[in-house]
Amino acid sequence: MQNTFLEEVANSLYNQLGKDISNYTVIFPNRRAGLFFNRALRKLIDQPIWAPEAMAIEDFVRQKSDFAVPDQLSLIFSLHEVFQKHAPFKEDFEQFYFWGDMLVKDFNDVDHYMADARPLFSNLLEWKKLADTDFLTEEQIQLIEKFWKSFEAKPKDAQEKFTRNWNILYPVYQDFRQKLKEENQAYNGMLYRDYAEKLKAGELQISGNLIFAGFNALTRTEEIIISEAVKQGAQIFWDMDTYYAAPESAVQEAGNFFREYSNHTILGKTFPDELPNRILEETPQINITEVKGNIAQAKFLGQLLSEQNIEQPEKTAIILGDESLLFPVLYALPEEIQKVNVTMGYPLRFASIYQLMNICLYLQKNKRVEAEKTTFNHRDVLKILKHPFVGNLLGEGAKTKIHHIEANNIIRLELKDLFEENEEENPLLEILFKDGSDNYFLYLRTILQYVHQEQIESTEQEFIAEIYKQINQLEQIIREFKLTLDINAFIRLFNRIIQSIRVPFSGEPLEGIQIMGVLESRNLDFDNIYFLSMSEDNFPGGANSQSFIPYNIRKAYGLPTLEQRDAIYAYLFNRLLQRSNHMHLMYNSDNSGGKGGEPSRYLLQLQYELGIQTKKVQLQSLNQDPQAASPVPITIEKNESIWKILKSYNHDKSLSASALRTYLNCRLQFYFRYLAGLKERDEVSEDLDAADFGNILHHVMENIYETVLNQKLDANKIILLKKEIDSFIKQEFAALYGKKLEVADFEFEGRNIIIRDVVKRMVIQILNYDVQIAPFTVKKVEGEFQYEVPLDDGQKIKLQGSIDRLDEKDNSIRVIDYKSGGDEVKFPDVESLFDRDHKNRNGAAMQTLFYSYLFIKSADYDGVKNVVPGLYNGKGLFKSDFSEKLKLNGNELNNAELLMNDFENGLKDILSEIFSSEQPFGQTEKLENCTYCAYRTICNR
Repeated sequence: MQNTFLEEVANSLYNQLGKDISNYTVIFPNRRAGLFFNRALRKLIDQPIWAPEAMAIEDFVRQKSDFAVPDQLSLIFSLHEVFQKHAPFKEDFEQFYFWGDMLVKDFNDVDHYMADARPLFSNLLEWKKLADTDFLTEEQIQLIEKFWKSFEAKPKDAQEKFTRNWNILYPVYQDFRQKLKEENQAYNGMLYRDYAEKLKAGELQISGNLIFAGFNALTRTEEIIISEAVKQGAQIFWDMDTYYAAPESAVQEAGNFFREYSNHTILGKTFPDELPNRILEETPQINITEVKGNIAQAKFLGQLLSEQNIEQPEKTAIILGDESLLFPVLYALPEEIQKVNVTMGYPLRFASIYQLMNICLYLQKNKRVEAEKTTFNHRDVLKILKHPFVGNLLGEGAKTKIHHIEANNIIRLELKDLFEENEEENPLLEILFKDGSDNYFLYLRTILQYVHQEQIESTEQEFIAEIYKQINQLEQIIREFKLTLDINAFIRLFNRIIQSIRVPFSGEPLEGIQIMGVLESRNLDFDNIYFLSMSEDNFPGGANSQSFIPYNIRKAYGLPTLEQRDAIYAYLFNRLLQRSNHMHLMYNSDNSGGKGGEPSRYLLQLQYELGIQTKKVQLQSLNQDPQAASPVPITIEKNESIWKILKSYNHDKSLSASALRTYLNCRLQFYFRYLAGLKERDEVSEDLDAADFGNILHHVMENIYETVLNQKLDANKIILLKKEIDSFIKQEFAALYGKKLEVADFEFEGRNIIIRDVVKRMVIQILNYDVQIAPFTVKKVEGEFQYEVPLDDGQKIKLQGSIDRLDEKDNSIRVIDYKSGGDEVKFPDVESLFDRDHKNRNGAAMQTLFYSYLFIKSADYDGVKNVVPGLYNGKGLFKSDFSEKLKLNGNELNNAELLMNDFENGLKDILSEIFSSEQPFGQTEKLENCTYCAYRTICNR
């Protein structure tokens, strides 16, 4: 086992300095390296000594300054205050936040790289007047002129907008720095620049008892600080390899910075005479695996770890190119792995508690406060009730409330609607479903405090604590700057702030398997490395670093650019090769989520450069070629339990016309609905579907004619009935949306206003037609009729039907069925009604004749009058030649009794097939019948 880089540093220093090492300070790029360095040093000593101080360079620089560094949010607020003084337009803080955050980062870069802000932020005309451009090379001058030349080609309004903002940046930069200084504050770059300038000017001295270890891409301020320390005798330990850092390896971007520093007048002298050549001489075994899907990577990792005997877990690292994989990876770890240390920042936007906060804010946004009554939109309420936290805290109560809302189609709810009768009040519901507009900060804090008290896992507790801290901080700043935010601005600002926050996990970095991001792996070495999500979109990722300073200007003034970022990532990856024994590298080849699914360029470099030279790179694929799922035929044979259900139609159950129509459309659909009892899931719908529309039409017509049963209706009486239409329609809509007891308060909204008008228009059209054919007498509305049909095997199958309207006109009884759709009235013959394969089978005509059959078989039929089946269909009602009568082979049917023998024979045949034969329940061959079937996903059609 070879030494790690930090062990090498500890060995070298202890051999060189002995006990005097305690007089030195060892400085690393980050804090974690110091912990591992001290552990390495502890292994070398055989007697107690004072440990040297080990720290990150950021902590070292902060020690040398009297300035405090505020958090990013406070910096943006301060910048906004300064910006308002110079901007020719006023911009709310919430609108300013996004590019205020960007400007703070740009100013940070300007100072970290010690760029001269005056010429950098000048326009082309001013820039040419500035004499002090000697520090720029000819290439840099060309870059600047190239930018301004391309800028002049832009549209005028774009030029003006950019120029207006660009021209105030220098005074904003100056005033911002001045304001912070007056408050004894500074951002990081400003702190570094101040210290570096004072060192360079000789105003401050730096100790020679400093050791710098593990640095790669130095900012200009770091370069000056370290150079000044080296002048006083400080040492530098570089961590690099010949493979990428040698002068002749110019094509390897990972060594770009080292090659630059090796030519530096001061830093160059600290480079070793000979670079180590570990990558080629001691190449680890490298396995590159193509995996389809993120979760599949986590599962594959779990499999690999379970196959490996991990004796020293702290020498194994799992590195995540995509931080959203953290929890899938944690859940995929084998049970025998007891200790895990997570050392990475996890984006707060992925946290479950953040999602709850966001939903609650939209609940507040969409609430209505009218007449001292607060109502909420069902969508927001259901999202909250279905959230894992709320679901766990409410238990079965959450499911009950969800079902109540969905079953009753309640669109807007008050808090009281969530409590059943005699149910005790629930404090969580009262906290969530209240009007929080007085103080949204207090509203969110109260929810967080309640959830925090419950027993939830520690990671979620950390997320809760972080959001709580951010809310308090935002409230304090808003109060301090006397800002006002409406709910929309509050939501946008809250989301922008939270989505930029990463929560660091606290743990014991010296124990257990280490899970980290690639940046956290700096200076650390492991025997076994598992690197997930090495896709090009994740590692190194796209050019998503936002900046107000154009690329050419950044490059001309030495500010970091995309090329430098790529070189940093290339180094971080290549240095992992230097001291590891095994590397398992995976990438997600699935591009369905909007990302490319391509392997990282660094994987391709390994394959085509290192792999060819060392033969240590193995490729494999876990992908399975996706196959289009072919529908598997489903057939349900009649077994003992099914026969038992079928027999119940002899006495307990009854068969409807709709059930028969379903059976003729598809035997399997009939089985699912009427035998297996599979019901469609309740969902809240703000817009009516076809079934709801039809139900409202039926109920309104029922209510209208129920008031005048058995009265002879002439045209005038029917016209008078129209005045009740509006109240009946409102009553039906209110019932549909769970407001049956609050009809007066119900209000039509959105598309329902149009649907209401369509229903009204259709009801009026029915009444207008009835006026034309009056007089008649309505005998029944929604009349229930039953009849037991005797089959040849002795069974009697109970049929049942609800006839929309029975009326008597002249010497006829009309059996009327209302249809809101485009059902036809014509059919070729009775046999076609029961022939599932007939191209002109008319289901609506079959239903209407079914109702006529039940009436004729009932005691209400006197055997004298003609029975006339009729369809009031939505498609035909508005035609000038409309007639409700069915048409048999083109002729109006004026007496259904003439068809009843043939109809009964057809009915018995189909009933015998269902209740007597071994005919299984299979799928229809007509795929058009599957289009609106509730069970189509079961059949995969």
